[in-house]
Amino acid sequence: MENLDVRLLGPLEVRVAGVPVAIPRGNTATVLAILLDEANSVVPLENIVRAVYGLDIPQDPETQVQNTIGVLRRKLGAARDRVETIGRAYRFRIDTAELDTLRCRAKEDRARSLRVDGRLDEAVAALREALGEWRGPALANLSGNTVDAIRRRYDEHRLALLERRIDLDLELGRAAEVVDELRQIVAVHGTRQRFTALLMRALHASGRTAEALEAYAVLKERLADELGADPDQVLRELHTAILRDGPAPAGSGTPFVASEPAFPRRVPAMLPRANTRFTGRTDQMRLLDGYLQAAEGAAGLAVVTGMGGVGKTALSVSWAHRVAHRFPDGQLYFNLRGFDPLAPGADPSAVLGEALVALGVEAHQLPAGLDERIGLYRTVLAGRKVLVVLDNARDAAQVRPLLPVAPGSFTLVTSRDRLAGLDATEGADAVPLELLSDADAWALLVRRTGMDRAIAEERAVLRIVASCGRLPLALTLIGAWAAAHPQFSLASLADRLDTTTNVFRVLTSTDLASDPRSVFACSYQALGGRAARAFRLFGLHPGPDLTVAAMASLMGVPPADAEAALHELADVHLVDQPREGRYTMHDLLRSYAAERFKDEVADAERAAAEARLIDYFIHSANTADQRLLFHGSTIDVGEPVPGVTPEPIADLPTAANWFSTEYEVLLGLLRREPAPGGDGRFWRLAWCTAGYMLDRSFGADLIETQTAAFAAAERIGDGFGQVISLGYLSAGMMLHGDQEQAARLIERALALADDVEEPWAKGFVAFGIAVHAAREGDDAETVEYAARALDLFEEAGDRIWAYRASWVVGWHTAELGDLDAARRRYDELMAASLEVGAPLAVAHSHLGYGHVAQLDRRFDDALRHYALAREGFTEYGQEANVAYVDELVGDVLASLGDEEGAIARWRAAEAVYREYRAHHEFARVRRRLEAPGRGQAAVEGGLIALDSPDGHERVEAAVQNALHAFGYEVLEPASPFERADQ
Repeated sequence: MENLDVRLLGPLEVRVAGVPVAIPRGNTATVLAILLDEANSVVPLENIVRAVYGLDIPQDPETQVQNTIGVLRRKLGAARDRVETIGRAYRFRIDTAELDTLRCRAKEDRARSLRVDGRLDEAVAALREALGEWRGPALANLSGNTVDAIRRRYDEHRLALLERRIDLDLELGRAAEVVDELRQIVAVHGTRQRFTALLMRALHASGRTAEALEAYAVLKERLADELGADPDQVLRELHTAILRDGPAPAGSGTPFVASEPAFPRRVPAMLPRANTRFTGRTDQMRLLDGYLQAAEGAAGLAVVTGMGGVGKTALSVSWAHRVAHRFPDGQLYFNLRGFDPLAPGADPSAVLGEALVALGVEAHQLPAGLDERIGLYRTVLAGRKVLVVLDNARDAAQVRPLLPVAPGSFTLVTSRDRLAGLDATEGADAVPLELLSDADAWALLVRRTGMDRAIAEERAVLRIVASCGRLPLALTLIGAWAAAHPQFSLASLADRLDTTTNVFRVLTSTDLASDPRSVFACSYQALGGRAARAFRLFGLHPGPDLTVAAMASLMGVPPADAEAALHELADVHLVDQPREGRYTMHDLLRSYAAERFKDEVADAERAAAEARLIDYFIHSANTADQRLLFHGSTIDVGEPVPGVTPEPIADLPTAANWFSTEYEVLLGLLRREPAPGGDGRFWRLAWCTAGYMLDRSFGADLIETQTAAFAAAERIGDGFGQVISLGYLSAGMMLHGDQEQAARLIERALALADDVEEPWAKGFVAFGIAVHAAREGDDAETVEYAARALDLFEEAGDRIWAYRASWVVGWHTAELGDLDAARRRYDELMAASLEVGAPLAVAHSHLGYGHVAQLDRRFDDALRHYALAREGFTEYGQEANVAYVDELVGDVLASLGDEEGAIARWRAAEAVYREYRAHHEFARVRRRLEAPGRGQAAVEGGLIALDSPDGHERVEAAVQNALHAFGYEVLEPASPFERADQ
């Protein structure tokens, strides 16, 4: 095979065996450019016709293109076989080394890998090599609409590569070296804001802050004059950061980076499992391939639309898996539940929160507002190639906040709605999904029933395909039922479908006269009694999926029976198991299941099932809450009703995962009106979820749910419940910064507590007042009310909250400067801990002693107590607290001049923080390792770390949870700008 040397990145050049080949201008060169633009991919003939002729289609255009292909082959001579005919399509086969665009992509991929490995110098060199493939504007010697579009895309990609290369240069401290280059680029691309941002960073890092600000002013004026626009949010934030920071330190080689937050870089892989029996949709796959290729160098967007059950998700997930390798920075997948019949659509703000956490942002770093989350999401995705799949969208408004805008990412949306708004304003490419073709529908059904059976009953197969209206969901269900019941003939199944009226009525306004309920009924009516009951009860559950324990509680049976019923449903594809232990049901099926539940279940059984469901969530949430926040036995939720199987939550990671997975379900339950007689269960469920909301600063949710919980407790005259709800409602107001409303609520709780003969309730109110005082910086009042809370908790017999209150007293006494009194407080706490046999409280007491000793500069005593605290934490698997002790010991050793010992302890802490992905703590100890002796944690704020004996999922739960949730001020690490000024 003759070697080729083909170049598109500049004037079109073709060499065969080193000899230049003159490709005729016009259609021949255009067809060659189209085939090379999709090198090694199949390009349908109709796509070539559309690209070559546009709207001016000649007579017999396919023959014209075929003739053009013939001319091209003759010109290629010995390399003519490189142009392959594949059915009614063509493919240009070429190696990476033979085509400049492929060489460029290979070098770009290598640069990305080097960047991930931290080999920045080599990554810059690889990007320079990639950029070196350009010899000028792409296809500079050709013209035409299609060629212009290809040229713009390639040239845009060159600019994106140039941005990435300069960004790496800045990261390597080469700011001064790139200033002149950036000035030349900005002079040519005056309205491209990313280049101006790079220039501002380079100037600022070179100590030329005034010029950086001037560059911003010039761009702002140019944008206003030429585009009538303002600088984007990223550039405005950069400008503000430079203004606040002032000149960079003399001699600093560190690049100024304000546009990219310092979050750990995670590569999400969130795509659900692809359907191994996926059939057909070849044209739609090619269409998506084309849209992805056309979006190179831009933020691509495609929308798959069609009726419910037509296979939008199956197509999108299968295609996403096929192209996942082209997105090395990860794949995000979210079910937006836009047309979920039993639950509201996903909130874009909540989805953004999940996406940001998956990309590396810690939960406590998430901004509260939607606009702020959108800005952070776009910033984090800048410079990354990420595939985003947004499944089951309700409308364009739900999708827009979730769209990446930086080049390199691609978003695929599925919806029953046409989402015309995205086409009009975001330029979305549409992939309308119709019913399967007859051939593909037949193939899909036969893949379920088996070829031998299909051949033996060929006419019955065709009748079933016709009855199913070529709807993939219906074919899948019918095929699964037939496969699970080989004893029934396909003809008998076809007869049943033929005699059922209105088999497939579509959900949208179309002319198909059919009803999916009849299809579902074929599988439902063949179920055994246990599985049929599980199917009906699935319609009562409010979440997108459920566990075996949840189904066992709904049914009131042992988990083994519930699991057997779910397996039977899964065998006939009435439910799916997307991951181990969780079962989901298609929204159409859930709608049908809800109808069966409503029509077939008696009122008494319905009420009992609802009570078991609520009790399942109450007792599961209570267990998870204890694992996460170590509330001990404070929450008395009573015994569950008979038949309830709470979730087996044995440790903290399991608890965190359960809350994360079920949070939207819990929130949905708390947004419902309580069932008659269910007010008591309602406010207790709200109590069980309050700690999780506080831990994650879900202030709005806390306010909403505790408001409803208070109303429920008020309706049944439960004073204790009202006090609890008002206390947490006050905490929610504090999270939102409304101290005045928080104070009014706590005063109201205080008045109610006086009427409630419950010491714990009064202690809870006193503790809330202490929290409010701490927020206001009033240490004296904090000590007063924390001491009062301590007495009341002791009276109530709640040692966990008593320890917490005692710790607060000691902490703020130390803050007031009375170290002796603080020490005595720890003496009391230690004595009480030893008396009741609470080893973790003993360890915390030693930690408090060490803290006081360190503040008093009695470093030997501090080390002794820290060693005892570490021993206690180690015994009970408190790895996070062990790491924190190691960090504090490192601080003491640094103060004593033992730098080697300090570094060893800090590295031990660093390893644990890395394991638990504790970003702030990891960054804090890294600063110690980089500059020993700076910013010691022990004197910054202290620690309340009363947590579960089962370990930590995140260090935040040990170091910050109690402080944050109960109102203590947590000093954030100094910003890079503040450190530079020190």
